[in-house]
Amino acid sequence: MAKRILLTGASTGIGNATLQRLVAAGHEVVNLDVKDAPEGAAEHHHCDLSDPASIDEVVAGLDGSFDGLGNIAGVAGSMGAELVLRVNVYGLRHITETLLAAGKLNDRASIVNIASLAGMVWNRHLDRIAELDAAEDFAAGIEVAQSYERSGPAAYTLSKEWVVSYTKHLAGRLVGRGIRVNSVSPGPVDTPLFPFFEQDTGAEQMAWLNEQVGRVATPDDQAQVVVWLLAGESGWVNGIDLPVDNGLSAGMTVGWANPKDSPASRSRRS
Repeated sequence: MAKRILLTGASTGIGNATLQRLVAAGHEVVNLDVKDAPEGAAEHHHCDLSDPASIDEVVAGLDGSFDGLGNIAGVAGSMGAELVLRVNVYGLRHITETLLAAGKLNDRASIVNIASLAGMVWNRHLDRIAELDAAEDFAAGIEVAQSYERSGPAAYTLSKEWVVSYTKHLAGRLVGRGIRVNSVSPGPVDTPLFPFFEQDTGAEQMAWLNEQVGRVATPDDQAQVVVWLLAGESGWVNGIDLPVDNGLSAGMTVGWANPKDSPASRSRRS
């Protein structure tokens, strides 16, 4: 059955690969992005996720309701801590909650949030996540973002830890409506943001990560899983964070991709 899916960030990268797969499968896709309209979208709306007024205006203008929401848009740490927190945390939260409050997501819809392997130890930092959650609205969130004292890459890691936590909590809130909420955590992916992540991580460290699993991921590697969660036969999958990394996180957990052997670790020891 064809579904109507709303995506953020489908003009490029993982979002665009997701869009193309959904359209090829016969689904209708509406895209929200600060970039130009992508080929294949049934509708495209300019939306700045760092600006709550932009989100509110776009949501108010959306016709009908949706069977899925893919929160794919995001920014890298080298783009600055304030922008990272505004987009990756408060923008994602605001558009999701605004769509829910406006009745734009159908019962038994699916929400998929893009997290990251950077957020894999989210449960060690519940105190920091709670500080982000304490901002009850976007205005308060902006104050948190503007007062954040650590680096942009640190803000990025925290933002993705927050995404995993938010995903799991939102799944519980919405289980009564049959709305499933999951997150996907990519490792390195060859998107237009890759040079920014390489800058944040270090070229040598990024190369080491990719060597552990054979290559850098493509956007379509991620899109396959996002589409499955949004529109595929995944109806009993809820509240999980799914690493899509060809085993990189498994290797780092059990040791066949030993982080202690990485350039970053060697540099710290020296």
